[in-house]
Amino acid sequence: MRQIGYQLFYRATGRLAERGEVARPQEQGKQKGAGEDGAALPVTFSFLNQEVTFDSPTAIDWNYAANGKLWTYNLNYFEFLQGMNPDDGLALLRSWLAGAASHKDGWEPYPTSLRLVSWIRFFVETGLSMPVDVADALEAQYRTLWRKIEFHLGGNHLLENAIALSYTAAFLNDQDGQLKAWELLASELEEQYLPDGAHFELSGMYHLVLLDRLLTLWHGLQTFPAPAASPKKAALLQNSLERQLGWLQAFATPAGRYAHFNDSTDGIAPDVAATLNRARKLGLLPIATKLKESGYRRWATDHLDVWIDAAAIGPAYIPGHAHADNLTFVLDLNEVPCIVDPAISTYEKNARRAWERSSEAHNTVTIGGQNSSDVWGGFRVGKRAQTTIFEEKPYLLSAGHNGYGFPVRRTWQLTDQQLTISDALPKGKEGIARLHFDHRCYLNLKNDHLVVNDQLRISWSAGTTRLLPYEQATGWNHLEPAQLLEVTFTDLLKTEITYLC
Repeated sequence: MRQIGYQLFYRATGRLAERGEVARPQEQGKQKGAGEDGAALPVTFSFLNQEVTFDSPTAIDWNYAANGKLWTYNLNYFEFLQGMNPDDGLALLRSWLAGAASHKDGWEPYPTSLRLVSWIRFFVETGLSMPVDVADALEAQYRTLWRKIEFHLGGNHLLENAIALSYTAAFLNDQDGQLKAWELLASELEEQYLPDGAHFELSGMYHLVLLDRLLTLWHGLQTFPAPAASPKKAALLQNSLERQLGWLQAFATPAGRYAHFNDSTDGIAPDVAATLNRARKLGLLPIATKLKESGYRRWATDHLDVWIDAAAIGPAYIPGHAHADNLTFVLDLNEVPCIVDPAISTYEKNARRAWERSSEAHNTVTIGGQNSSDVWGGFRVGKRAQTTIFEEKPYLLSAGHNGYGFPVRRTWQLTDQQLTISDALPKGKEGIARLHFDHRCYLNLKNDHLVVNDQLRISWSAGTTRLLPYEQATGWNHLEPAQLLEVTFTDLLKTEITYLC
């Protein structure tokens, strides 16, 4: 195998469970001193907007932990292999294999699941024959994953295990493994997808990530020579995929914008249009659906796109990606973000993570500085608010929750030019309604209203107001200074958001 004659640079945009984009500086040519003497130059990885350079492929620390566990996970996913030169990819595979026994996070079942798929895709897509040592290592990881299936976690982790086991079993032509993996996969598809097609953890980002992975499985099952799936099981997977595509099409705008409810941010999931196009090439078409059981709604006029969260906290036994965001909403103006969810920037258990999951970080009403649901510990939820939809008509929704020990009710109504929001609290109760604006918005606060980008007028019926700074997450570990509006009111508040142009 030739020596690597230029500096390798692998950039993953931070995707949790999707391939990172590969961008090697091929136009720069060989670095000084490299190539002629066979010396390998440094390797730089960028995940989650954090770059780390190692002296050479053989010097990569696959346990590198300075940027947190999720960065280490990304390093061990190997999703940077897609599109890579075969010799360079093999160099990295063998670097991992050389110290395999000492890897820590990399042997956990979640990164193992993603790595199995990444390694197989690399050899299938490059047409390279898999060397014996790599094949042995692949099978060892496959056997290990069978012993470490994450039944204790469930949710997207367990679904990733099932996808990886199904995909690898088909690749290895392990008939018994295929049958067992299919039983697990079928069970989790039934468990984790709601009737309207949404993934039950209620994150648009994770919905896209898992959909992309299931499309890879679907493609593998059409490609590998001897899949054990019966026509009935294949039909089950196809139906689930087409319902998931239908929900995605209903939740996202034609331009691919969607609300960052719960754990969600930019730069992680694949592009919406690319996902729909990939599915179409695989013979899968969205089943038209209306947003219903997920609790999310999307309304659209010529100028306004509105997303409403009237959802539950998520699955009762795995609410780790949930936020205390009952009755929040977001709004796009002419397909540009305006009133936004501040999104997420970290999974570290710190003050930022606590704030990003709090009620205060969402466009809803808070009482007494408390959270509507008891979010804590990074991925834990204690007491949960229960949301109830009281009335729903075209472009009208009235819902409430009990997270503060008494009823809190919000009603949205949309016309061509105006969104009206009515908040009702028990008599004598004081609340704060917040609106978080995109960092690119220009705000002009008047005595009784706020003008946004000279195109939107926001007025309120009562209370005192102030503009405050906050930091909007525009990707992992990336924050932009932005502004929010606070309205402090008692009993009742009517907010009118009017399009001016």
